[in-house]
Amino acid sequence: MSKYENYDNSLNKYLRLSTFPVAVKLLETAEELESINFLKKPEEEFAICQLFSYARYYGWTMGCSKGENLCPLAEISLGFQKKHKLFEEGGFFVGRYNETKEAAKITSASMPFINEGKFNAIVAGALNRVEFKPDLVLIWGNSAQIMRIIQGYLWKRGGRVSMSTFCDGVCADTISNALLTNDLQIAFPCLGDRRFGLAKDSDLIASIPFALLDEIINGMEKTHKAGTRYPIPFQISTPIFFKKLKKQLEKVKKN
Repeated sequence: MSKYENYDNSLNKYLRLSTFPVAVKLLETAEELESINFLKKPEEEFAICQLFSYARYYGWTMGCSKGENLCPLAEISLGFQKKHKLFEEGGFFVGRYNETKEAAKITSASMPFINEGKFNAIVAGALNRVEFKPDLVLIWGNSAQIMRIIQGYLWKRGGRVSMSTFCDGVCADTISNALLTNDLQIAFPCLGDRRFGLAKDSDLIASIPFALLDEIINGMEKTHKAGTRYPIPFQISTPIFFKKLKKQLEKVKKN
């Protein structure tokens, strides 16, 4: 049993999630992976978003060093590789997401980046099974479930939650930006997460710094007690069609 199982139970109590909440930790050295209990590593190279998929669908603890990741956006955003000229000049996005090189350069510059060399490996696992202390907890859910997380976050703070994205390189939003800001991030799954990581059309992602998890769960508990819940309780109303049909049937019976 993980020491974080109570967190997992609370999240599922208020969110009814279809996949496991994912604990994520970045490591300074690849050698630290050797100390992770029950670690699995794919036999072939893969994309980092696939680590999260194995963790959230199957509960596996998955890890990789920077050299085992194939996603070029992830390695730049997470600081596994230095930003090179092709990326900075918009070469990743021009003609794909942006019409001009100038627009693509703006997109490149807008991505959140962890300093190159700070981390050299990453591990992810189901929150209710891991023993390592997470940096972040990632949750894939529908818009109503993510709404409940936001409401929990705002219970004491008030105000609004803003998000910023260009809908690719989701690891930049959910990992890099969450660590840089130490704040809740809401993101869309990117093309890679959908194509290789089995994200659904209806999914959004909440990235929660571990230090905020108690606050958000407490907020969801309080708003749950106040009547804002998931699944959203629907209001029963009289089905007029059946009311009319019943009258018609009674009329026929009398005849």
